[in-house]
Amino acid sequence: MLLAKVECEKIIVERLAELLFVYSKKLNVWLYNKKVYASFFVDSLSLLKGLIKMLETNRIKFRFYRIEEVDYGQRN
Repeated sequence: MLLAKVECEKIIVERLAELLFVYSKKLNVWLYNKKVYASFFVDSLSLLKGLIKMLETNRIKFRFYRIEEVDYGQRN
């Protein structure tokens, strides 16, 4: 299980939440200083790579702050 935190530009909160929901059912999305942030869990690195490809395809400017492996028991 991976915990990822990302910052995005040129996208609205609702749209990012819709896109991320396909990859993760456990997510938090918020707006701060005209940028959209998200924190979410994914099951594998291959799913995260699929998400990255989808963001690039939609021409969304993004940057990952942190990607870390977490124990399944730590999932809230």
